[in-house]
Amino acid sequence: MLKTPLVSLSLLAAVAAATLTGLPSTAAAETAPAAAPKRVQVTNLTTSYAPTALGTEVTVGYTLKNRTAFPRSAQFVRFYLLPQDGSKRALFGRAAVRRLPAGDSLTAKATRRVGQRFVEGDYRVRVCYSRRPQAVCTSTAVTPRAAVTITPARLTPADDVVPVPLPDEFLPEGRSFRDVARLRAEAPAESARVVLTNTGQARTGALRLAIEAGESNLPPLLARRAADPSTNFEVAATTCTGSLAPGRSCTVDVVRTEGSNPFASDRLVATGARGAVAGVDLVAPVRFTPSSQDFGDVEVSDEALRTFVLHNDSDEDVAVVDGLLSDTDSFYFAFDDDFTCDDYNLETGAPRPIPAGGSCTVSVVFEPGTVGDHLAFMALLTSGGPALASMTGNGTPGDAPVEVRPGARSFHLAR
Repeated sequence: MLKTPLVSLSLLAAVAAATLTGLPSTAAAETAPAAAPKRVQVTNLTTSYAPTALGTEVTVGYTLKNRTAFPRSAQFVRFYLLPQDGSKRALFGRAAVRRLPAGDSLTAKATRRVGQRFVEGDYRVRVCYSRRPQAVCTSTAVTPRAAVTITPARLTPADDVVPVPLPDEFLPEGRSFRDVARLRAEAPAESARVVLTNTGQARTGALRLAIEAGESNLPPLLARRAADPSTNFEVAATTCTGSLAPGRSCTVDVVRTEGSNPFASDRLVATGARGAVAGVDLVAPVRFTPSSQDFGDVEVSDEALRTFVLHNDSDEDVAVVDGLLSDTDSFYFAFDDDFTCDDYNLETGAPRPIPAGGSCTVSVVFEPGTVGDHLAFMALLTSGGPALASMTGNGTPGDAPVEVRPGARSFHLAR
């Protein structure tokens, strides 16, 4: 009766011992490597970028490998830029992915333009694989270093020089230079439009506009005015307020201030919060280039010739109706015969107009009679407004001149 239980216990002990000898120890189990998870992996990540007129285009190449034993239905990949400073990532594109059978691979390439919110700097690229467009990433790959560079914003004006119309009171209508010099603009005339475009690759940041006063080196006759504003122009309206995206443009409408000097020019400067700067010269519709010339060192027995170009930047033909060439101290500057701004019609004797967008030339001779620095101003009054140019020269020792020159001279128009 007692042998049966003893046999059963011995048998159970033998079975238990045999079972335990086939199991690993606890220490061995902890050191055994875990099996790699089987999933869709993102590999072979490549990137390239190219600046365009509308921003930086980034091309991302990648390979998806289905390492599971099951097919994966059509899913998605998303592309991110990771700033080098560690700030938050930013999405710049996504793409759909076809169905992937078990063990299959897919190599693809996608080109996306970075969004307008991106700022200049260096970025890494991250590719995210997920089941839905906005789902959590189930697999990712990131470039080990910066792979994309977004260059700074760049403000570019449509024109470097913008003519601003003059009020009617500054047009001649029988007035002399003395009359024009005393006039004060009472109200803004028609505005002129300045167009600025962000030709860079990043946003400009908030734009700030300022008008910087130009040089006021005017002769006493033309400098006397009823008002003396610090600048001769002001912004009447603008769309250049917020941040300007790559490829986008904005406008600034400029008018003359009350009391503006018709001979003066100022400069409109637009500055972005991130450093992009553009400058535009605001000038009269009729102007000289250059606006000043240095004749250099000239012996008192010699002479030097310089030529000025009078531009008509207005929309209408203009005619020269009066002129003045005056020194401030010595009267050693004179008009030369080599100029075209006083061309006239041989049949009627009337001055030939300067067409809209056209030009003519005026040449001046400097023949110093004494040693030292000399200064002169040349002014033309046209039907489109006045124009002014200044001249300097230095007389150096030489033979004394034989000819005695007169004082201030007028621009000869009458035939």
